[in-house]
Amino acid sequence: MSHLTVEAAAILAASQATEATAELLRFAREGQYSTRIPFAENVTGLLAEALKLALEIDTPGDEALIEAEDRALFANLKTSLAAFIEGWVA
Repeated sequence: MSHLTVEAAAILAASQATEATAELLRFAREGQYSTRIPFAENVTGLLAEALKLALEIDTPGDEALIEAEDRALFANLKTSLAAFIEGWVA
């Protein structure tokens, strides 16, 4: 989680998810943001970042608490999210 405390990461994840939710609700009420793009914000990117932070908080440090198959699923999801975010930000 780099330099963030778990509390700060939780606040950031909630903020990003809230911003994405607000934009999704705006879209549902008002329609497309413009003729070229549906959203005023990058909803997918915000939700990806929020999910990545939530996974970092939620993944137990004790490997005995989670089965190997589930660990592999979480690891794959984290890797995919990191690659998506890196490409999105770049």
